[in-house]
Amino acid sequence: MSLRQLVWTLVSSELDEKLDEHKLHGTFLRSFQRLSSSGRGTVAPPDELIVKHLQGLGRQRGHDRHVLRFQSLRSRLHHSAARPVLALLFHLRGGDRGVVEDVSRPTLKEVRGGWHLASLANQKEISEAKIVRDLLFALQGVSSDCFDSSCEVDPAVLLTRPAWLLCHRILGLAKLHLRLSTDAKEAMGHGLLHQALCEALRKQLQGYYEVLAQLMSCEGLSLRSLWARLLAPMTRLHFLSQLCEGSRGVFGGALSSMVFASGFSGDIVAQDLAKEILRSVVKPLWSMIRAWMTEGELQDPYGEFFVIADASVPLEDLWNRAYSLELEMVPSFISLELARKILLTGKSVNFIRLCCRRTWSPEPLGTSELLPEEEIGASFDLASRVERLSSKTNEHLVKLLMNHFSLGEHALALRRFLLLGQGDFVQSLMDALQEELDIDANKIHKHQLMGILEMALRQSNAQFCSVDVLGRLGIKLRSPERGERGWDVFLLDYSIDSPLHVVFTPNIMQKYDRAFSFLWKLRRVSHALAASWNQHMALQRHLCRDQRDSLDRLSLLETRQTLHRCTLLRHEMHHFVQNVQSYVLEVLDTSWAKLQQGWQKSSDLDEVISQHERYLAAVEEGAFLAKGSEAILSGVSALLSLVLEFCTLQEQACASCFEVAAVEEEESVEAVFQAVRGRPFARSLAECRASLDHLASTFQMKLQLFLRALEDRSIQATASVSYWWGIWAEDDGPAWLAGLWFLSCLVEACSEFRCRSHSRRRKVDSNWLRHWKKTCCSL
Repeated sequence: MSLRQLVWTLVSSELDEKLDEHKLHGTFLRSFQRLSSSGRGTVAPPDELIVKHLQGLGRQRGHDRHVLRFQSLRSRLHHSAARPVLALLFHLRGGDRGVVEDVSRPTLKEVRGGWHLASLANQKEISEAKIVRDLLFALQGVSSDCFDSSCEVDPAVLLTRPAWLLCHRILGLAKLHLRLSTDAKEAMGHGLLHQALCEALRKQLQGYYEVLAQLMSCEGLSLRSLWARLLAPMTRLHFLSQLCEGSRGVFGGALSSMVFASGFSGDIVAQDLAKEILRSVVKPLWSMIRAWMTEGELQDPYGEFFVIADASVPLEDLWNRAYSLELEMVPSFISLELARKILLTGKSVNFIRLCCRRTWSPEPLGTSELLPEEEIGASFDLASRVERLSSKTNEHLVKLLMNHFSLGEHALALRRFLLLGQGDFVQSLMDALQEELDIDANKIHKHQLMGILEMALRQSNAQFCSVDVLGRLGIKLRSPERGERGWDVFLLDYSIDSPLHVVFTPNIMQKYDRAFSFLWKLRRVSHALAASWNQHMALQRHLCRDQRDSLDRLSLLETRQTLHRCTLLRHEMHHFVQNVQSYVLEVLDTSWAKLQQGWQKSSDLDEVISQHERYLAAVEEGAFLAKGSEAILSGVSALLSLVLEFCTLQEQACASCFEVAAVEEEESVEAVFQAVRGRPFARSLAECRASLDHLASTFQMKLQLFLRALEDRSIQATASVSYWWGIWAEDDGPAWLAGLWFLSCLVEACSEFRCRSHSRRRKVDSNWLRHWKKTCCSL
């Protein structure tokens, strides 16, 4: 069957049979002509027109099942001959008979411009200018005859396919505008940076509105020219829309980082737009930085700044715990080092104002110089400006502590008194406290010792220290344990107040107390050995001067043998104590010199604190108080306790000798002979010599254990010398190397000492020691 016959059959069956033959033939000709020209020109395909019509019906009735059913049937018609049949049925049904009452639906009628607005009730043509005007209204979010408020084409509007495509693209821009307008209004309560972003969006939309105003003033604007002029605003609004989508759930410094990252694009327009928006977004951030660095205030009501404060921290811990960095809020264009400098500068300002009770205003770097308006953004040299302001503030704080609050003088006082660097004062104090500290620890009282302390200060060069330093010096007593004497609980105290508490913290003062306890015991042992030597020399002179022929030669021989053994053992102990004391004092002097050099180079308070902590770490290392030196400290303490036991034993022996000498002077010769025949003195000397032999053997055993611990530690240090060589050029290198050198000398001296104790002049097998010294010398 030909197309003409098919059309005639469909026309005859679909139209009313009452029509006369002339009208029926006219309808057939028009339908056949329309079907013959279908697919050519600008007329839309019939199946698409049917879909549009069914979509209009679906909106009116609330469902779109007709569209789904038609699309399913259309997918089954693969033959091209079916397309004219669909078109014919659509024209016939919609043109003359109608399938739906009171529903406006489009009809196909050729119009010159390709636009048609018609309904069954009233068909009227609209011009292209009206469609362009309605599109401009839709671009502003205003509904019109052709487009509703949701930027969709009205169902009653029938468009050609090219025109529909252009309208769809332009209406996409209108939808972008609606979303951006909604996002720009949601600014309150989301943070200062989010409000700044919304303000930047509104500013960009103002430029968009200016473009629309210029387009509305143009006459004879066609649809294609409208689309061409909207390409640039379309690009900008697409970028702004992506920016808004990325900013959802992001606030604070992370928001500025997101805006900054959006500028890394190959599109120059996107780069310029990102920079322009970033200038607006970071303005609140720059204001926070300015207020923090110049006034020490956190103007951050929404928690967007990368510096956070803990209000529960007391004023004493302001420097260490009150302020910290929130790493998630640090913008990506600000490095962590720069963020730490910003944090440190604000902390310094607050520390000067709250702890030092001084005012500080960096006048040379005011608001206009710190953040000029023409340079606000991620590209300006923030680092150099922050560096200048930070260095100026931190330098002022360091000078304030060193000059006005005398930080160096107080550190020197701690070295003189708590680290026993003032030798004449220590000697005078020990002489005065001898009797008081020899008693049980529970029987001594602090107020009694304070008078002795003041007397020792007046008798030494410590009296020339400043009144402030002497007023801070005091005494404190540890809680005594069972069997302890006053020597074990005695501590010198040095009071610290604000702002020096930031350097001399309670933890630091506890380290000073530990070092004082060790050094005090070491000096006490040295003082006891010196006192025992003086007592020995006095007895020796007394025996030589008052010796008589009538005295029992056997008792005299036993006395000399006992004193000789005391002399040998005392020399061994003195040699050991002297080497340990020389090593410790050398470490203290080296560490102190290093601290002075470090403080001269310190540019901020953190460096001052760090240098002092390194100084105390070196002191602990030299005093065997550091972690890992427990075996050495235990060995030294055991040896020092044996030295004190020896001093007590010698004192008893000397007291016995002086008693015999006193009896000899006061009693008659017959009484002396009777005392000697009883030989209580000889028995006392024999017991003393036995105790000395036992003490000497115990000392040798403890000394060997101590040397073995030193050897193990030195071998470990030699094994890791390559690691320490890497940091030897840094600040810790010279002090560490000097400490190990003196430690090796100490081991050598004690090793030689161990050989002498057995009265054998043999060479010590110390290959590891020679190897270690060779390594140190090569370094």
